Amino acid sequence: MRKVPVAFMSATRIATPHTSTISRPLAAPAAIRRRWTLAYTLYTIANNASFTQAVWVIYLYSRGFSPLAIGLFETAFHVAKFLAEVPTGIFADLAGRRKSLIISCIVAVAAELLFLWPTAPLMAASFALSGIAYAFKGGAASALLWTMAERSGAVDTTRWYSRMFSRMFVVLLLAGTIGTASGGFLAGISPMLPFLMAALAAAVSIAPLLLLPEQKVAASARTTPVAHLGAGLRATWRDPLLLGLLLLSGLTASAVTTVGYYTQLYFSSLGFSLAAVGLIFAVTVVPDALFAAAAPRIMRRLGRGRVLAIFTAAEALGLLLMSARQPWLGLVGFVGLVHVGDAVLYPAISTYLNERSPEAQRATVLSLETGLFSAMMIVLFPLFGLGLTRVSFATVYLGTFAALAAGSLGIAATVRALGKRRVTTEGADAHGGER
Repeated sequence: MRKVPVAFMSATRIATPHTSTISRPLAAPAAIRRRWTLAYTLYTIANNASFTQAVWVIYLYSRGFSPLAIGLFETAFHVAKFLAEVPTGIFADLAGRRKSLIISCIVAVAAELLFLWPTAPLMAASFALSGIAYAFKGGAASALLWTMAERSGAVDTTRWYSRMFSRMFVVLLLAGTIGTASGGFLAGISPMLPFLMAALAAAVSIAPLLLLPEQKVAASARTTPVAHLGAGLRATWRDPLLLGLLLLSGLTASAVTTVGYYTQLYFSSLGFSLAAVGLIFAVTVVPDALFAAAAPRIMRRLGRGRVLAIFTAAEALGLLLMSARQPWLGLVGFVGLVHVGDAVLYPAISTYLNERSPEAQRATVLSLETGLFSAMMIVLFPLFGLGLTRVSFATVYLGTFAALAAGSLGIAATVRALGKRRVTTEGADAHGGER
């Protein structure tokens, strides 16, 4: 476990309790820590109130866009996000992680407002801007939360982070659920109202960010963006476990997200009514919230290896049950296994990644995680949809199960092989030094 030094910062290195360099984290006074926690919670609520989640497809379809066009817009989102991930991660490290989040909010406002003029060029621009907004948020949000952990005064940084991340995940789920439900009501008043509310929420989320600490590389230690990226890539390659965590995160998150897009159709094909499908998706908030809240305790009791193995297996087994095309098995697989696995893996992998990431390149390394997710989504999303036009849900879910199982086992084998090679290399270097 990583321990937090109770450091006293020199006035020449830090002007206020809200600004610091990478090199020496500050243990902030209790009143400031409480203010940071409240501000981060308010930011999480405002930034994740998904007013448009349940209505944007219907809105575009009613404006004359075909399902193909809507799918291409979604692809534009992932392509833009993928291309922007690493540059925005470097920006967060060098210019400031709080600054990166503020820019994300500003770009998100513009993306939502473009929905008021639903022409094809503006919709493409909106989805691209939304992808860029997510990229600015990607690595910076958890990196900033880790900064708060290091300045919390806690003996165990990792434990503080995992507990706070899980709480914020529960807050995110509740904010998203309330926002989604409200979006449907708002759309009944005016189709444009959910997008106006989403833009307003993104703008409001800037205010609590101003109360959070800023952290960036000190001017004396700053390098060029290319050199900074190189340092982050070298740190990742030298740590097999860090590399494996990045790959596993991209694999599991893309599989769960892709399945989630099409599960409405899956349950409908099994004979569930639209009302029942809506109820199923509403019920998933319960295991998500319960297991996300329990994730820190599960991580302490089971340890890293068991957590990753058990809950990746839970996701895979859930997909296998869904491939059986039996209604109740599908429910157990989706609600009781896929969602439970994701609810634990999401905070767990974030904690393990932050624990092993180098502080100076933290946001850059974390942006590799979200970049891998975007890259996999660009491939998996259309492939999954194409598969459903040719074969049954059962076959596609079975193939997704096989891909997740084989991919996770391959990642585990790669990490083990790289770890053994590293030990062998270090042993040979040490032996050579003795001679």
